[in-house]
Amino acid sequence: MSVLNPRTRRDIELNQVLGIVAGYAASELGKQAVLSFSPTADRAEIEREFALVEEMLEAVRGGFSPGAISDLRPILDQAKAHGDLSGEQLLTVAETLEAAGELQLALSGERTPRLAALVKKLSDQGRLAAAIRRAIDERGEIRDDASPKLRALTRHRRILADEITAALKQFINRHRELVQEPVVTQRGGRLVVPLKSGAQGTLRVVVHDSSASGQTLFCEPTSLVHANNRLRELADDIWRERLRILTELVEQILAAERRLRADMEVLEEIDSLYARARFALAWRATIPRLTEEERVELVEARHPLLGARAVPITIHFGGPKKVVVITGPNTGGKTVTLKTIGLFCALAQCGVPIPASSHTTLGVFARIRSDIGEEQSIEQNLSTFSSHMTNIVGILAEADERTLVLLDELGAGTDPQEGAALGLAILEYLLELGCTAAVATHLTPLKHFAIKHPEVLSCSMEFDLDTLSPTYRVLEGVPGRSCALIIAERLGLPKELVERAKGSFSLGEIRAEEIIEELQRERAAARRLRANLDAEREVVRRLKADYQRRLAALKEKKAEAISRELARLEEELRAARKELAELIAQARAQETAAARRAALKRVEELARRLPGPPGEERPAPHLREGDMVRIRASGAVGRVLRVDGARVEVEVKGKRVELSPGALEPAPALPPVPPVRPDLPVHTSVPLELSVRGLTVEEAKRRVDAWLDRLLLSGVHSGRLIHGKGTGTLRKALHEHLASLPYVRRFYLAPPGEGGEGVTIVEL
Repeated sequence: MSVLNPRTRRDIELNQVLGIVAGYAASELGKQAVLSFSPTADRAEIEREFALVEEMLEAVRGGFSPGAISDLRPILDQAKAHGDLSGEQLLTVAETLEAAGELQLALSGERTPRLAALVKKLSDQGRLAAAIRRAIDERGEIRDDASPKLRALTRHRRILADEITAALKQFINRHRELVQEPVVTQRGGRLVVPLKSGAQGTLRVVVHDSSASGQTLFCEPTSLVHANNRLRELADDIWRERLRILTELVEQILAAERRLRADMEVLEEIDSLYARARFALAWRATIPRLTEEERVELVEARHPLLGARAVPITIHFGGPKKVVVITGPNTGGKTVTLKTIGLFCALAQCGVPIPASSHTTLGVFARIRSDIGEEQSIEQNLSTFSSHMTNIVGILAEADERTLVLLDELGAGTDPQEGAALGLAILEYLLELGCTAAVATHLTPLKHFAIKHPEVLSCSMEFDLDTLSPTYRVLEGVPGRSCALIIAERLGLPKELVERAKGSFSLGEIRAEEIIEELQRERAAARRLRANLDAEREVVRRLKADYQRRLAALKEKKAEAISRELARLEEELRAARKELAELIAQARAQETAAARRAALKRVEELARRLPGPPGEERPAPHLREGDMVRIRASGAVGRVLRVDGARVEVEVKGKRVELSPGALEPAPALPPVPPVRPDLPVHTSVPLELSVRGLTVEEAKRRVDAWLDRLLLSGVHSGRLIHGKGTGTLRKALHEHLASLPYVRRFYLAPPGEGGEGVTIVEL
């Protein structure tokens, strides 16, 4: 038994909506596939379809399109029945096979594994497509070079035709007075010239045709009869060779017929997925969550046939509230709500995204049955009421706990009391069956039943009493009003008539109507308040996003400025190191006190400029004049002489150096030391060994550079670099780095008894 019967499919207008979806297909193949969709009750199949749709959405966002695919099945049918195809049909086959190959490549990525598995089923028809392309041009005509034989025949025909044409032009020049028009034309596949009537008696020619007036004769000189005969023979040979080529291509297609028909099924599915994905993007449609319960939770559902006029519908029923009763005025949207419920459940079970919020949750129904709209049958002599009841009887005969039932204007079309009694009986029976149902009605007894029954949800369609117009919004938990008396009074019905009409109501009925009106007004006010809050929340969200965007931009600018400053400092560091190495070399070459003093003075000047090693930024200490500090780069200890914003003047070993606060750290006070003699090397507390074991190559290089700087500034000429043995990767990288430094005189591995391959001796 199918999920939809023809009546329900028509009631919920599924075919019209599928027509909208089909319009997004790339080919007739996908279009027809979408139009033939029918809902399935197999939840696993629905989830499989939606998983494929999600992947296709990803592909379409990335620019995917199926290309020029066509349904080849009619072409295959013709080839099988008649054994021939036109050049245009062969070109269509080639284009489709090429598009299939391209989409197979496009969808074979890791991000679309399900689509990749699907297109993997396509057969490789690259050779067949290439064979067709070699024989057929872009206009669908056979190429002159489709085969060696055809190439030779067409070339021979062209040469012979040129020779005949040249001879005919000479003939025209010799007999210009007898020629009607100096052109070469064709009749019956033979090249001829138009002569004046009567010229045939003067010249040796064969007449092949004449004009309608008889004034012009199309003649062939007898001297060219043999050549024209040969031209006709060549034309026949060319026709036969072309036929042979076409026949051969058709045979190749028929040999692949079974695989091609299977390919069409894959392409059909691909294009239908493509149509659904494009529909989802165009209509902001989403994939609903599926639940094992028979329930409907539509959130912000927009009926596609209403387009921009659609008012989003939100309604929840099923589970503990198996039945929803919708009341309200005529033209208030009750019927549209029922159709939207049925349509969206059917679309979801077809694997089509629905134009609703992603919070929508739907059950999977084995059957969806409806009684919506007028179905009066003239042939069967049934009234509107009888037609409705006949349909409802059929629905009740099929219904069970996995059925979704949609009934519009239940109990209408007959005496109100009898209709209400009948409607109540049908509602109770639907509850006994365990159906999930949505029922629209005007009848007050059905409203009261919905309010009192624990398994029934009462809803109404909102009506704006100020404008006397429906808003088409669903109000859950609030029964509706027909508003007939209010509308009549607003439209000018005398007040005494309205009061007389109200007098026919009981006090309880009047009070109930007043309570309903008050509830509706409160709900409308609450909705407006919620809308205002949502709008304010959106403003706050946008302001927050703007603030975060600006903050990120400021951070990025700051990071760029820091990067530029680091680059500048590193360049200064490289220049200083180079100059330092040159000074050391000069000092070694000139072992005089004056040279050493000059070199030392220049070293001190460089030390003032030398930036600290790049690395993790540390917080600058709070410094005051007289504080003892340690220079982080060299370990030298000194006293703060002056603090001037971003610069600190420090006295180290009797020398003054300007540094940034971040290059310093607090140090304990030291006892006085004797002044440095200018004619001796400067030695500070520099470690003669540096261990970089366990560090990354880059971190080790930074540590080595800082250590060597300290050795140089302290006048130490060698040190031990401990890198460990390990795999040798770190040792090799550090040796390459040392070789690139101009101030390193040489380096070598330590003797076996002093560390061997795990230690490198560095000489400066």
